[in-house]
Amino acid sequence: MVQNTQNPESKATIFELSSKSGRQSFETFRAALTAYEVFDTLEDQLAELLVTRSPKLRSNPEGLAEAVSRELGAEGWSHKGCWAWYPWSRSLVRILNEEDFIELRTNRNRNKITAKEQRELREKTIGIVGLSVGSAFAMSLAMERTCGALKVADFDDLELSNLNRIQTGIKNLGLPKWIAISRAIAEVDPYFEVEVYSRGLTSSNASDFFDGLDLVCDACDQVSAKALIRFEARKAEIPVLMETSDRGMLDIERYDQGVEGYLHGRISEEMLNDMMNANEWSPEFFNAFIDLSQASARGI
Repeated sequence: MVQNTQNPESKATIFELSSKSGRQSFETFRAALTAYEVFDTLEDQLAELLVTRSPKLRSNPEGLAEAVSRELGAEGWSHKGCWAWYPWSRSLVRILNEEDFIELRTNRNRNKITAKEQRELREKTIGIVGLSVGSAFAMSLAMERTCGALKVADFDDLELSNLNRIQTGIKNLGLPKWIAISRAIAEVDPYFEVEVYSRGLTSSNASDFFDGLDLVCDACDQVSAKALIRFEARKAEIPVLMETSDRGMLDIERYDQGVEGYLHGRISEEMLNDMMNANEWSPEFFNAFIDLSQASARGI
């Protein structure tokens, strides 16, 4: 059997060039590197940032060049931006500093999401349990930066049959799903925070996982995990979001509003306890989550 032996690292290392120590650390690091690629589009990024701040510069090349020069100051390019090191692809990528990067990367959210709302969303933390269907949710949140941090819980490895719903390549087969998704997020935004629970959601880590969450997405398969999500969400008084792959079903459970029961009253306290101790699905449990009388013929 051939196993995936890729470097398990899933976060980029950031070197800030605005400080002397950051520049020295980067030069020392780079001097020791072998066989790597460099991607430096910082000049284009800075020009785009300045155009978003002053759109008239788009049709004024001389004015844009002057604005870039003013932004750089006497120190020039050597002190501008950051380098991001991606160990799994052995790539050095030069990018804007964090605040400028986030400002530019979220610019096209305007004004569906206002600048004020973007700042508020940056303070939110969202949990995702399950990274098959949940991977699309994770990537969408990270791409739009509709939160500032994610907590993800998943213990499965990538298999070929997962690739109908996880946007990744076959070179990642055999890797834990959380590694593939964390890397994909880091390659879009190395500043975005992802905290990983690689054993999945368990009774021993649930309190820590839910600490600080503003919302949790149920995208898992295990009935015991689904029950645990709702038990902890009620204690933490946060909403649960669950999408079911049949007839566009979307459940929003507002445990932040003191609702009675679980899953809109379809699950009693007694049933929830039974679910939390169950190793497999029963018809009763399944019918609680999906009203079989309303399900599509192909969905059952």
